Amino acid sequence: MSKLSMTRTREPSSHQGAGVTVAAIVAAALALIAERGVAGLTMSGVAARLGIRSPSLYYHVRDKSALLDLVAQDAFGEFEADWDAYGEVGSVDDWIALTRSGTLRLREFYAAHQGLAALIQASATRDRDQGVGSRASLVGAQIRALIRLGVPEPEAHHIFEACARWSMAAVAAESHVGGGYDDDLFRRGLDWLLHGVRASLVHFIDNDSSVGAIHL
Repeated sequence: MSKLSMTRTREPSSHQGAGVTVAAIVAAALALIAERGVAGLTMSGVAARLGIRSPSLYYHVRDKSALLDLVAQDAFGEFEADWDAYGEVGSVDDWIALTRSGTLRLREFYAAHQGLAALIQASATRDRDQGVGSRASLVGAQIRALIRLGVPEPEAHHIFEACARWSMAAVAAESHVGGGYDDDLFRRGLDWLLHGVRASLVHFIDNDSSVGAIHL
């Protein structure tokens, strides 16, 4: 059975030998989005980047809607080091610092792929950490790190959701507000957000003495 939930069942063929894998399809789609934005993403364009004919791509992904779902599910492969790093988080300071640096890099990633932030937000669900793909891996790593620190699971989900929604909204606003991207404004907003998040984390962690000072 194919790894893609939205694909047809098919026998092995020369397509895998030609590099037609989940990772290859997503990489081709992201490259096209970087050039044309999400609005310019087409099945034929992805097929051309993969070096196959459009009908061959339809063996793997049934239509453009399914392609967009796949991109939303698996667009974050380049952030693999982050979900590994969340596995090593040992303090609130660690989580805040990693979330801050990761959010800044995500902002650059979204800025380089116009329309992707809106696509990701439109497909967001509260249980997206339970799915498959790089998105679920990244989200799940953030939430599990909070739980290991002593944050109750429901609150860990809420904290992640608040951070994610702020980040997505801020990125979307930058693409529509006159003057474009403002690094200083984004960083200051992020630091104010994380300052409040830290206060919430301290409240939910029993051993407050283990939480060191953080300077935002």
